[in-house]
Amino acid sequence: MQQQMKRAALGFAVLAMATLAAPSVIAQDAGALKVTVRYTGPGTVDATHELYIWVFDTPTIDENSVPLAADVLTRNGATASFTGLPKEVYLVAAFDERGDYDGSAAPPSGTPIVLYGANGVAEPVKTGADAAVTVTFDDTVRMP
Repeated sequence: MQQQMKRAALGFAVLAMATLAAPSVIAQDAGALKVTVRYTGPGTVDATHELYIWVFDTPTIDENSVPLAADVLTRNGATASFTGLPKEVYLVAAFDERGDYDGSAAPPSGTPIVLYGANGVAEPVKTGADAAVTVTFDDTVRMP
């Protein structure tokens, strides 16, 4: 699990702010997905302490990974909607507990983060007209 989180950190480091901070979709497929993000740790999600959600087309997230889509949520339990995704995607979410993350690089060391799946193993999420998933995490796993 730590190795996957390190790979995720490297992947985020090469991403541009516009890719991370704005809702966008690069893929040209027809899959749709609604992702509800819930942070259950001690911090409060608000306009300064956001939830970030990234969508990838591979479970291997490393320095060469570029998200297909991303969004920033300012309310706990909010839902991001994505379209134009491939049939299966992989999700990563983070909580900006310090209120100083701007999305221009990898989340800072110590940031609560989750790779969607059981026990830190990336799990594919199927997309489609009515596809929806909830990502719930706390501060147990943090960026290295």
